[in-house]
Amino acid sequence: MKTEQLLPRQAYFEEAWYQREVQDLFSQSWIYAAPSTALEQVGDYVTLRFMDYSLFVIRDSEGELQAYHNLCRHRGCEILEDAGNCGTSLVCPYHRWTYRAEDGALRGVPNEGECFTDLDRADLSLIAASVGTYAGLVFVNPSATPADSFAQWIANMDDHLWPHSLTDGSLSFSGEVVYEMHCNWKVFYENAIDGYHLGYLHDQTLGKVYPDRNVWDTVGRHHVWYSTEWAGEKRSNTKLSVAGADAYSTPTLHPHEQATYPGVVMLFPLTILSPSPWGFYVSILEPKGPELTMMRTLAWSPGGQGGRFRFDAESVQTVRLVDLEQHPMESGNFQIEDMWIVEKVQRNIRSPLYQVGPLATGTGAESPLTEFQQHVMHFLG
Repeated sequence: MKTEQLLPRQAYFEEAWYQREVQDLFSQSWIYAAPSTALEQVGDYVTLRFMDYSLFVIRDSEGELQAYHNLCRHRGCEILEDAGNCGTSLVCPYHRWTYRAEDGALRGVPNEGECFTDLDRADLSLIAASVGTYAGLVFVNPSATPADSFAQWIANMDDHLWPHSLTDGSLSFSGEVVYEMHCNWKVFYENAIDGYHLGYLHDQTLGKVYPDRNVWDTVGRHHVWYSTEWAGEKRSNTKLSVAGADAYSTPTLHPHEQATYPGVVMLFPLTILSPSPWGFYVSILEPKGPELTMMRTLAWSPGGQGGRFRFDAESVQTVRLVDLEQHPMESGNFQIEDMWIVEKVQRNIRSPLYQVGPLATGTGAESPLTEFQQHVMHFLG
């Protein structure tokens, strides 16, 4: 496949293009919802917002996971909030319409005989979404019949499976950080799968990871990243990352001395997993418009200790470049370095003179960008 730019520059700032993505891509997208440990008992549920969708996942009385839009069919009220256990009944707090978790069927309407004539309960079931689980993680899709079934979407990932577990007590939740990035979500995604920039932009934070020292493997619509700096098998981390973790006495999971699993798993289009010897991270991209992207990063680590870049399990930290007291390249944080770069690119995309030049070929360079753009175009037609 020829490595080239496929998307026009308007794809990165036009409202009309963004709305096409909302309608045709995000409405069919799998997104991380929760660790499976949050949904172990009958009645356990979690809620989430994805784009304009309000969703929830629940463990039904048969022990199966079900996903629905968090939308009462009477007046549209959210039925559940936050996370918890609602037993065997889904009751809307507004007028107490009641639904069955197993199939979303409407089973109770207060004063039905007095207030409603010929109510067709069969036409008023909860609107179904889709749910799937993989490696202790729960994913949801707002479509009841997504273009890619969960099995299709996650296929062949076993060849790159990470050993981390959120169920065996080795990892504890250590907090959440939200990054506010003034760029199109695709600008950030393409930067994330660009192996060409690592040894230059991040030489002080990740090391001199040039195109021949890293690789992106293609897995369906996804990409997984490895460092190839080490002799022998590919690793999840760079040599400089290991040195930095050692310098800060970052707690290490055991046994992870040979971390021969990917260090980044880009699950198309909006979920990023980052397994490492020091913890496990899940990042969810939330496009807020054609030129604004929020990224929620959730962290789990040994004993809940976040290592060098501390997370706070009791609060959510929001990172904005305008709030920094130093230049982003002095932060010592590769994520902040990336924020700085993608905002610099985004500002220039509107220029009539903007044009993407030749892309660096190779799986440790910019070839994954072309594959990613093909998948976007597939959904947009």
